[in-house]
Amino acid sequence: MVLLCYLITKLYKITCSKLGLIGVPKRGISLNRKLHHHRFIKIEFVTQTDKTLPCNFNCSIEQITLMTGEIAKVNYKLRNKSNNCVVGEAIYNITPFTSSKYFNKLQCFCYNKMIIPPYSNIVLPLVFYIDPDICFDENIKNIDKMTLTYVLNNMKKW
Repeated sequence: MVLLCYLITKLYKITCSKLGLIGVPKRGISLNRKLHHHRFIKIEFVTQTDKTLPCNFNCSIEQITLMTGEIAKVNYKLRNKSNNCVVGEAIYNITPFTSSKYFNKLQCFCYNKMIIPPYSNIVLPLVFYIDPDICFDENIKNIDKMTLTYVLNNMKKW
């Protein structure tokens, strides 16, 4: 019985490694394909702030050009200009819309309600990359620019 359990475990590991299942990665084919087909894409950063929110909200840079698969970090800066706490929430949009599925955020501040203390300055980091599979999508293979727009909304009450 012990021998049978041992053999089943070995057979399971061998099967999974051959099929690329259960966390055991497949080897070779798609990795080599991705390494040779990177391209550069320009990302533009646009910010908007709700007019009822007494804040300045902007990105530290206006644009960046990245190679697909390259991880980038940009900082957004938020300043409350009033002597009251305010509650804000940022939402984002990516254009062209068809390219949004290839925009991968590793760290983001969007969809988080934030209490912004009076006269405070807050740095909001965004870490992201563009999936190299964008190079193989026939519908958007000619896209060389994406625009990331963040809108900071006034949530008034938590």
